[in-house]
Amino acid sequence: NPCEGVSCPAEKGLTKAILSMDEVGKLVNFSPEWLNGEIRRAFIVTLYTGIRFCDIKDLTHSDVDRGNMLLRFQQSKTAHSSASWVTIPLNDYLLALIGEGKGKERIFDLPSQHYCIRAVKQWVQEAGINKHITWHCARHSFAVNILNNGANIKTVSSLLGHSSLKHTEKYLHAVDQLRVDAINSLPTFEQKKRSD
Repeated sequence: NPCEGVSCPAEKGLTKAILSMDEVGKLVNFSPEWLNGEIRRAFIVTLYTGIRFCDIKDLTHSDVDRGNMLLRFQQSKTAHSSASWVTIPLNDYLLALIGEGKGKERIFDLPSQHYCIRAVKQWVQEAGINKHITWHCARHSFAVNILNNGANIKTVSSLLGHSSLKHTEKYLHAVDQLRVDAINSLPTFEQKKRSD
């Protein structure tokens, strides 16, 4: 049997590190002098939108509908079809991070992906967060954090530009584990036995 001894482990859900909203706050409020401002802005936008690096680097101001407070772009990773378009509502905070610009001018003038990843790693470390964080972890963090804040899986799937809910379900395991961890973090106390 050619398949004897071959196993395919089932996907156990999300394996990337997740930044909690407290850790996101630490990063937002920590801006070392050496950190490239474009990297900082783009990574924070990813933490609040879940946009992949390959897409955020190519965003232009023509993708932003300021009147309706929307960001609409075609994903690079997926085949170009009607399903590859993503629309993300923007708030005042995100619009401020995006800044002003016109037409096909890129929103973020980012250096190489390799440099961006190294900068994020050092930024996270200097902020006192002891996790292995990559750029893609920001996308995962976004999904888990909005699920924890009550968003339903269909909404999360739409915001991430997933073609089916199957791709989004891996985040539910992380949310369930966070709930287990929250319960397990509570202290326990021994009850004194009543003597009659």
